[in-house]
Amino acid sequence: MNPFGYAGWVLRVDLEGEEIRRERLPPEFVEKFLGGLGINLKLYRREALPLSDPLSPRNPLVLGAGPLVGTEVPGATKLVATTKSPLFSRGGKHFVDGAVCGGKLGVQLKRAGYDHVVMVGRASRPVYLSVEDGKAELLDASHLWGKDTYEATDLLLREHPGAGVAVIGRAGERGVRFAMAIVDRVATLGRFGVGAVMGSKNLKAVVVRGEGKVRVAREEELSEVVRGWRKDIERNPILPEWRVLGITAGWAAHSPLVREGVWEYSKWNDLYGPERWLEFKGGANSSCWGCPMACRVDFHIREGRHAGLSTYTGSYMLPARVGQRLELEDPRDAVALLDLCNREGMCYFTTSQLVNWVTRASKKGKLKERLERSFETYLLLFRQIAGREGFGGDLSDGWYPAAERLGLDPEDFEEGTGLFRGVDAIQDARFTRLHPQAFSHLTSPRPHHGGTQSLYTVPMIDLQVLREVDARDMGLSEEELSRVFSGPTGFNPGRYARYAEDRMAVYNSLGTCIVHALWGFLGLRYLNLRQAAELYSLVTGREVGVGELRRAGERIFTYWKMANAEEGFTKEDYRCSRIWLLPRRTPDGEVVLRDYYAEVVLSEEDLERFLGDYYRERGWDESTGLPTQEKLRELGLEEEGFRLPSP
Repeated sequence: MNPFGYAGWVLRVDLEGEEIRRERLPPEFVEKFLGGLGINLKLYRREALPLSDPLSPRNPLVLGAGPLVGTEVPGATKLVATTKSPLFSRGGKHFVDGAVCGGKLGVQLKRAGYDHVVMVGRASRPVYLSVEDGKAELLDASHLWGKDTYEATDLLLREHPGAGVAVIGRAGERGVRFAMAIVDRVATLGRFGVGAVMGSKNLKAVVVRGEGKVRVAREEELSEVVRGWRKDIERNPILPEWRVLGITAGWAAHSPLVREGVWEYSKWNDLYGPERWLEFKGGANSSCWGCPMACRVDFHIREGRHAGLSTYTGSYMLPARVGQRLELEDPRDAVALLDLCNREGMCYFTTSQLVNWVTRASKKGKLKERLERSFETYLLLFRQIAGREGFGGDLSDGWYPAAERLGLDPEDFEEGTGLFRGVDAIQDARFTRLHPQAFSHLTSPRPHHGGTQSLYTVPMIDLQVLREVDARDMGLSEEELSRVFSGPTGFNPGRYARYAEDRMAVYNSLGTCIVHALWGFLGLRYLNLRQAAELYSLVTGREVGVGELRRAGERIFTYWKMANAEEGFTKEDYRCSRIWLLPRRTPDGEVVLRDYYAEVVLSEEDLERFLGDYYRERGWDESTGLPTQEKLRELGLEEEGFRLPSP
C-alpha cells in the first residue's frame, strides 16, 4: 500500500535506450529528506557524474512533487526540477540547481501515481514524455520541434486534454544556457537552464495527466484545518486587489525597492504603475491548482503595433522592471519582449540584462558594434539570442563566455543588478536592502532571490513582529532569538538567513508556495513551519514537530551545499558581487547597500562579519564555508560519501 501523502513510486526514464521503469520510493529517503527538493537531490546525486558537462547525457534531470502536493492544502502545487545548470560560474563551474514552478504539473504527477521522475541519457530523436495514470511512454515530438511553447502546448493539450505540460521553445532546442521550460502556459521552470538541459536530451516536453487521489492519513482533521485557513485567506484585506493585480497589488510598498534607478521613480510610476497595466489586462487572473490567491495574470494588447498580442506571466512587475531597465516608455513594448521570451522559452530577466549590458557598452564606445538603445534593436537581439544567430548569438552562453568574446568585464556593469555564480540577480540589494533573502545570494547553492521570502520581504516590518511572529514560528529558541536579533542593524541577516534557507528547503520539499508565507503581519493564519508541521503530520500520519521539520530542512540544505562542493564550489565562489558594494547613481540620488531598516550603510567588512556569523550559526567551518565532519555526522550525512575535487 502506498504511504500517506506519497504516491510511493519513482519513474526512471532512459532516453537513450528508450527504457522506462518504475521503482519504489525508498522509505529512508522519505524519512530523512521529506520529498520534492530533498529527495530530488538524493535521486540526482545517485545518477550524476560530478564535473561532467551539464549538456551531456550524463547530466540527469529530476522532477519531484512533495507529500502535500495534490492534497487540499492551499498552494501545495510546487514541482521541483533538479539538474546541473549549464550556466558558467567563474572558472567554468556549474552549480546543481533546484528550480521550482507552480501550475498543475506537480499535482498531475502525484495523481498519475509518481512522486519523482528521473530522466537520463539523450534520445536519438525529438521526443516527449507522456505519463497518464501510471502508464509512461516516450512519444515522437518531430511535429513539435521548432514550435514555440504556446503552439506546442496547444497541440499537446489537444492530444492530452487536461494534462499538466512543461515544454521548451527554440531557445531550449538550440542550447541557450538560460533557456527554461514553460509550464501550463502561465508558469516558468528553471531560469538557470532547465530548458537547455531538456533540449540537450532531445526532450521537447513532459506531459502528465492522472485521475488518482493522494491518500491522506487524517483526512477529516486536515479538511477542518484547511477550512479555517481558507476563511483567513478570504479575510485578507489585500485579497480583492490581489485577485485583480496579482503580486502587483503590493506596488506601492514594493516598487520603490525593486526599481533599478534608470528613471526618476515618479516617471516610472506614471509609465508603469498599476493603472497603466489595467489597460493591458486580459481576463480574470488564473491560479495554480486549488489555490484561492489567483495571482497569475495575462496581457492582451488591443491597439498599436502589438495589437492582438496575448501572453502570460506571474507578475506585472516583470515587464515593469524590464521596461525601466531598457528605457521603454511604451509598456506595450516591454510586454512584447516578454511574449517573445515566453514563446522562445528563455529567461526574460537574463535576456534583457544581457541586452541592457551590451547596448550600454556600445553607447559608451566599449564595443565596435553600434547597438542603439531602441525597441527595434532589443527585438532583434532577443531573436538572435534565441536562435544563436548574429551578434546576439554571442550572448546565448551567458555572462562569462559573452564577456570573454566581447572583451568586457560584467563586474564593471554599474547599471546591473549584481552577478552571482554566473547569474544576474533579479533584485539589487542596494534597493531592496540587505534582508536575509538578499543575503542568501552569498550562501545558497542557487543564486536566486526565491524561496527565502517571508515577512521581512514586506518593507519595514516592525522588529518585534519579525521576532515574535516570523522567527518564533520557525521554532527558534530564546538563545537562537538572542543571537539573530542582535547588533546595530536590529537583526543579523547572516544568522537569520541560516534559518530562512532551512525553511525554504522544507517548503520546497513539501511542495508549498511561499506566497502563503507573507501574511503573518496581518494577524491571520499563514504558512510557517509550525503550520507546515501540522499539515505534514495530518497528511502523512507521521507525527513531526517544528524542531524535527527544521532539522530536515537543515539536512536537505546541507546536502545541497555538499553536492555543489563536489562540483568544485568553494567559499570564494560565494563572494558578494562587487556591484552591490558600489554606490548606484540614480536620478533620485545615490543608493548604497544598507540594512533592512535603511539606517546603517554596510561595508564589505560588515558582509564578512555577517558571513562569519552565518557559518557559526550553522556550525560550519568558517575557513572553507562548508559543513564540518561533526555537522555531517549530527545530520546523519556522514555515510553519503561526498568527494570534493582536489584544489
